[in-house]
Amino acid sequence: MMRLAAVAERVRRGAGETPRPAGRARLVTAAAIVLVVVQLVWRGGLLDQAYFFGDDLTLTGRASDPGPLLDYLTNLYAVHVMPVGLAVVRVVTALDAYNWTLAAASLLIMQAGASLAVYRMLSVVFGRRPAILLPLAFYLFTPLTVPAFHWWAAGIQAVPFQIAIAMSVATHVTYLRDRRLPDALKTGGWLLLGLGSFHVKAVVALPLLLLLITVLYFSGGRPLRVLRANLPVFAWGIGLVLAYSAIFLAQLGELTQSAKIPTGAQVGSFAGELLGITFPTLAIGGPGEWFSVMAAPATAVLVLAWTVIIGLVLVTLYVRRGAWRAWLIMVLYLPLVDLAPVILGRGEVLTLAREVRYLADSAPVLALCLGLATLPLAGEAAPYRRRLPGLRVVSGVLIVAVVAFSAVSAQRYVSGLAAERVEIKEFLAAARSTLARTPESTDVYPQRLPQDVLVFGVVDEDLSSRTLSPLAPPGLAALMRHPRPSTRPMVLNARGTGLVPADVVGGFAVPKNATGCFVSDGGVIDVPMPHRDGSDVLRLTYTADLATAALVHDGDGETEITFEQGTGKIYVPMTGAAKSLRIEVLSPEAKVCVTAAVMGWMVPA
Repeated sequence: MMRLAAVAERVRRGAGETPRPAGRARLVTAAAIVLVVVQLVWRGGLLDQAYFFGDDLTLTGRASDPGPLLDYLTNLYAVHVMPVGLAVVRVVTALDAYNWTLAAASLLIMQAGASLAVYRMLSVVFGRRPAILLPLAFYLFTPLTVPAFHWWAAGIQAVPFQIAIAMSVATHVTYLRDRRLPDALKTGGWLLLGLGSFHVKAVVALPLLLLLITVLYFSGGRPLRVLRANLPVFAWGIGLVLAYSAIFLAQLGELTQSAKIPTGAQVGSFAGELLGITFPTLAIGGPGEWFSVMAAPATAVLVLAWTVIIGLVLVTLYVRRGAWRAWLIMVLYLPLVDLAPVILGRGEVLTLAREVRYLADSAPVLALCLGLATLPLAGEAAPYRRRLPGLRVVSGVLIVAVVAFSAVSAQRYVSGLAAERVEIKEFLAAARSTLARTPESTDVYPQRLPQDVLVFGVVDEDLSSRTLSPLAPPGLAALMRHPRPSTRPMVLNARGTGLVPADVVGGFAVPKNATGCFVSDGGVIDVPMPHRDGSDVLRLTYTADLATAALVHDGDGETEITFEQGTGKIYVPMTGAAKSLRIEVLSPEAKVCVTAAVMGWMVPA
């Protein structure tokens, strides 16, 4: 116990380390910068084969809709309160909506910050020694981070979160060594960055990681004592987590994805896939093969992965004192941070356990743990039980092999998705051209996008009124977001190359009486037609002996329309939700007969 306390004190003070020549430290930094530049050039090449996809369109549509900035930044998106990512989307959209060069640049800038943050973390924890370049190289080139980085909507969450992980560790370790209040405050700032990037994970990941580092490496075998000594700092961090979480809790009623308690069989199957197949094969640079966005490693790769991992753990336990502490961090982090949130939200979909983007945040943690299992901490004396000849050479060769395998896996991933991204790119380019030459008074109605462009398209934010309006001139964009009643609505054709007349597909109602008209009582016509909020369009077929205005009451809202004299049709975008419709004819002398009603979504006629 006394020996552990002495070691912890030396690590805390950073004493006992042979002073390193300033020139060598500068060379380490220069080498790290070169590695980061190589990574960014490589990542830029991967992004050159990428494009907007899925939630990218929805987020761009939300960012283009004018409204209070604070509301925009703090409103839920699915299950996320993510002001950092939303701010990035807002800036890119304001500059030029759907400009992939700008979106890719935002990812590369954030990735540069994350890569330098990981270098900062490693240099603080271990000192600026050449050996930290190995775990740094692992982080820079691991395919664990590629799928999230390759998808803008995922990257704007995952990459800033990686910055927060690395920098919070760096500032917290600095605080534990020097006991300076500014370092504790900086840790709180990085904690806020993590919460603002990926709240669902950060609320567990960052407190857990900092707590484990404190207890396992700075307690000297007296965890309760060190926790009491640092209670104000942890209380400060927990207070920030609770305060930020209040924003999320205040919006629980608006969640579009609810948590589900999985069955034991679901937990076992999902954990086996995510942590037993996906993570280990990616950790060694795999999987080598993909099925769309899902890892599909060959059996040989899986066997190799577990052989390398088990061998690495055994060798480090044999050579490095306290190596078990590093692996304990990973053993706790993976199920609590990377498994639990996914399985609570989507555990019934087993194929999602092969999606690597859920593991992106494990990359900086694994780089740290690789260092903790193999390298002495700054100030740590006698870290090794024994030395194995040639171990450094083997380690270097292993990292080179992992990096090479990573490059192959990453290239196969982006190449496999390139074709579908081209289809989206061509559609958006055609839509931009079509809307640019469309008169601003045209009634362009909301429609579901083609499935090869946006496979979702079933809620208001996924429809063209949001996702494509950023491509239109301001007047037309406003009319697309808030369409008005029309006798001639238009929608884009399947390729986005032009506008065509539209009609409604959905449920319908017809009168069940001999008159052929819905019953009118004092100019009020009731139509038994239920509808959803915000995404439905109503088509009324009618005859009128005089032109007259009317009000369509739909739930809490109402829309003014005009019935023209004679027989006609009018399309009415719905603004509320109700079990039936009430139409109020405003001219007492006019006789209006509504002969049919159709409620649904717009398609080319």
